[in-house]
Amino acid sequence: MQTSQVLEQSHTWVTQAVDDLPESEWEVPGVSGEWSAKDVVTHLAAYERLLLDILHAFTSGEPTPYVRTFLAGGEAFNKQTTEARKYEPAQQVLNEYQEAQVETTSALAQIPEEKMHETGTMPWYKSESSLADIVSMLNRHTKTHCDQIIAFRKRSR
Repeated sequence: MQTSQVLEQSHTWVTQAVDDLPESEWEVPGVSGEWSAKDVVTHLAAYERLLLDILHAFTSGEPTPYVRTFLAGGEAFNKQTTEARKYEPAQQVLNEYQEAQVETTSALAQIPEEKMHETGTMPWYKSESSLADIVSMLNRHTKTHCDQIIAFRKRSR
């Protein structure tokens, strides 16, 4: 599967997981630990923005401050990005995810597929992963969280 298809698959999962989610259920904790569906989408939006910054760092060769924050500690990044949007309405969080999704899709389309599979192209990243590896990792991450939203929805019925 091409990297762009992997990314599109992630976006489809998010859309399907929250499709027609009643407004009253967006902020109910218990989707992923204490996180609500809104918190999970907030988290996924932060990772979509992270991917966008990784794509920019991939082409420029220099990681952004957002990427550096993530590389310094994933748990702190998760907490910081989720807490920063704690009081935003669910629709705003979903809109942010969707806007980031459009931007990442566009940025990814600018990179040749064969270049995405090369290792050693991101010396600032902590492993020898290729860009395609990172997109695949984020795809699995998104799938896990979308499955949690779907399971929560089933329990709530």
